[in-house]
Amino acid sequence: MNNIVFIVNEHAGNGRGKKIWKKWKDAIAFPYTCVITERSGHATVIARSYAALSKDELLIVAVGGDGTVHEIIVGVTGYNHVRVGVISAGSGNDFGRTFSVFQTTEQLNKYVHSNYESLKMDLALLTIGHDSYPVVNNAGFGFDAKVAYSVNHSTWKKRLNTFGLGKLTYIIYLIKELFTFQRFSFTLHTEDKMVTYDDVWFIVVCNQPYFGGGMKISPLSKPNDQLIEMTIVYKLARWKLLFIFSTVFFGKHTKYKEVIQFQAKNYTISIHDKVYGHVDGEFSCITEENHSYLFSVSPKAWNLAKHIEKGV
Repeated sequence: MNNIVFIVNEHAGNGRGKKIWKKWKDAIAFPYTCVITERSGHATVIARSYAALSKDELLIVAVGGDGTVHEIIVGVTGYNHVRVGVISAGSGNDFGRTFSVFQTTEQLNKYVHSNYESLKMDLALLTIGHDSYPVVNNAGFGFDAKVAYSVNHSTWKKRLNTFGLGKLTYIIYLIKELFTFQRFSFTLHTEDKMVTYDDVWFIVVCNQPYFGGGMKISPLSKPNDQLIEMTIVYKLARWKLLFIFSTVFFGKHTKYKEVIQFQAKNYTISIHDKVYGHVDGEFSCITEENHSYLFSVSPKAWNLAKHIEKGV
């Protein structure tokens, strides 16, 4: 393979991306091109540009967190000659808990020289009116989206990342929102009926099991089965929500009657209140009252570079 591009977010994980890339680049045993991202959304522009210009097989390796990976996959979706590899360098790194990532330079060098096959992966889509938002990991509305928004706009995240404690930011704001979040209602539309859920904490639609830095919110999710899973948490006392969140890291929350999960190719929902939304942990919107939102699957949308040590 001759065409290899590294897209590096040096600011990922509060500078962890820069440190990891400095360590890795000296041990890479093949020719490559490296581009450093300069702003939010830049990785998408870079990846799409290289994908469009290259007619030969292309490997793009992300060095960054889940946000950088999301941007690159969005940029190469639809380009069948492009494979995406990942070197995790963020604070949450939920992508690497399910998908194959390069953990050592030996794995990467072996992959490049052995020309391993890639795996085709699905992409979920959240459609709001005329706008579509690609979803690599998960997307949703409500409590988790508000927590994610608060975390991403917090000065605490940068401070705690300095000491390798970035995950604590999520816990801090989870507890804060536990006492202030206003629950909402929505209607789920299926082919033969409509079901309204009241007193809802959050809805999350998943293409893989993890979110929030290791919480196994959707244990049955697989990123290449052309299905997406919806999890609803509702009619739950505030104290019990905190207790259930402690079980999410082990995927044990699904046994509670206040947690409902579905599996399908698509979902249409109408949200009856104004709540925060997120896509892959990043703010997507504040919903409009009684507006419809569509979740669907784009099957086999991108190619994952897979090394032999890990299944997906």
